[in-house]
Amino acid sequence: MMMKRREFVLTLALLPLAARARTGGAPTRGPLFWQISRGKARVFLMGFGDARAEERSWFTPSIQKAFQDSSELWLEVAPPEALAGRDAAAKAQADAEYQKLSHEPPGRTFFGELEPHARERTLSAMAELGVKGEAVEALRPWSAYYTITRAFWSHAKLSYEPANVDEVLRTLAIGQGKIVHYEMPDGVAFARFMAAMPEKAQSQYIEFLLDFLDDQKKGLNATPFDWEFGSPSASVRSLDRMRTELPDLYQSMQVQRNIWWARKIDELLSADRTSFIGIGQMHVLGPDGIPSQLARLNIVSPAQIRENPTYPA
Repeated sequence: MMMKRREFVLTLALLPLAARARTGGAPTRGPLFWQISRGKARVFLMGFGDARAEERSWFTPSIQKAFQDSSELWLEVAPPEALAGRDAAAKAQADAEYQKLSHEPPGRTFFGELEPHARERTLSAMAELGVKGEAVEALRPWSAYYTITRAFWSHAKLSYEPANVDEVLRTLAIGQGKIVHYEMPDGVAFARFMAAMPEKAQSQYIEFLLDFLDDQKKGLNATPFDWEFGSPSASVRSLDRMRTELPDLYQSMQVQRNIWWARKIDELLSADRTSFIGIGQMHVLGPDGIPSQLARLNIVSPAQIRENPTYPA
């Protein structure tokens, strides 16, 4: 079976694992949001995090207008419904490939693929969460991530009804007759990407999850909705730690993918249309985020990138 939609989001959006809403007055600005222009073409880029089903303050008037004016929507990973139009044989083939990519080849194990210090931390976390060794032993690290994640969420219930922002955007886009595109058009494409990560990145991916769990114990993930106001403090902290302490994972999950997105934006700007991209907030942050890559690759000049624009001007 391919993973559920929430599990895609937990991986690619890399959400803060917290259950408490922001307290105090809400700042006036909205999410991290850019308008990139070239001639008549425009690309709107919005970074998002975890959200509450009953709350859409992140969908500010400027973002709503930009979304409405866009002819197409780009997201990271297609939902399971992407397979709906395929026949039974194609679905079975996709599921078989997914299973192969998520499991270790003969003679290898999940624990053997981890670095020694990561293995020690993982065994400790598994014991605390009640995850048995046989539940993950045959899995690749990227796949075992989900078993550990599910065990965590079985103990840490959310105090709010979660909403996947990408699913909200997808539903709105379909309702408005927009074309929806994806970086990874189905679960198999996602699994191929994850399985292709180098061994060190695989091990560091588990460490990244364990770092989140440690932060949760310390109460450091207390404001999971700060992204709605342009201040994603937990994600900034996690991204900085990934860059400095988990460099192989950072290269695979951030640098490599952010360059792909920058080049995709270049492609979109070559067409005379308006596009909207909704993406996990860590991909728009830091020195290797998508906005930085656009400038580094000379795709646009600084004057062609407007952060937090009042749209329409």
